[in-house]
Amino acid sequence: MSAAMSMPMMSNMAMPMNGMPTMPMAMMMPMNCRMSCEMTAQGMMCMMMPGEGMTMDMMKDMCTMMTSMMASGMACTMTCAGMPMMSCCGMAMMPSMKCEMTAKGMSCMMMPMGMMSMDMLKMCCDMMTKMMNCGMPMTMMCGNMPMMVCTR
Repeated sequence: MSAAMSMPMMSNMAMPMNGMPTMPMAMMMPMNCRMSCEMTAQGMMCMMMPGEGMTMDMMKDMCTMMTSMMASGMACTMTCAGMPMMSCCGMAMMPSMKCEMTAKGMSCMMMPMGMMSMDMLKMCCDMMTKMMNCGMPMTMMCGNMPMMVCTR
């Protein structure tokens, strides 16, 4: 029996072709932030402030990275306990999102587009706020990579 057959099964990410275990590529720990969401005349405004272990410079880099990823067509999704709340990209029923840095932190404006109405966005905003009030964190994902974990 060969050595490869006697080793326990490992995923392709953990065991590259050369046989040396490595860390999965493009993985990073999501950053912690505090988030509040409210509805405005334009859409849902989410304000994210640096949380434990996160600096304003780290948040600025995160804002730049998310903006460039969305500009390249990658959807950023807000999830709660693995359940998608909404995806921000150019598809119907999904809002468009613009992020920018302010003196307090990162400001994300989500505006309805396509078949999504302002009422649907408001329902999403209310649900996210209620879930965070119950202690459930929101996770901002870009593709399948967690970027930020947001709490109240």
